[in-house]
Amino acid sequence: MAKKAHITIKLLPEASEASNNEIEETIRHEAKIPLCKNIEEVSIDDNDESYKKLKKQGISSNVARNLVDLYTEQPKGPVT
Repeated sequence: MAKKAHITIKLLPEASEASNNEIEETIRHEAKIPLCKNIEEVSIDDNDESYKKLKKQGISSNVARNLVDLYTEQPKGPVT
């Protein structure tokens, strides 16, 4: 049975200066992931775009920022 892994990463602040295409190409060429045969898909989401869309819908600044942070936050592992 073939398996796939789905990985979500948070980019460094410097990534905001690069285009989405540049980020995608950099990830494809420089990523070193154990057990990875090839990278099938890379997608870049602009959190500021999501924030702006929520604001256009009449959502307050604080609620919009909290929603974006909530849905882009990395899940935390169990406390040991």
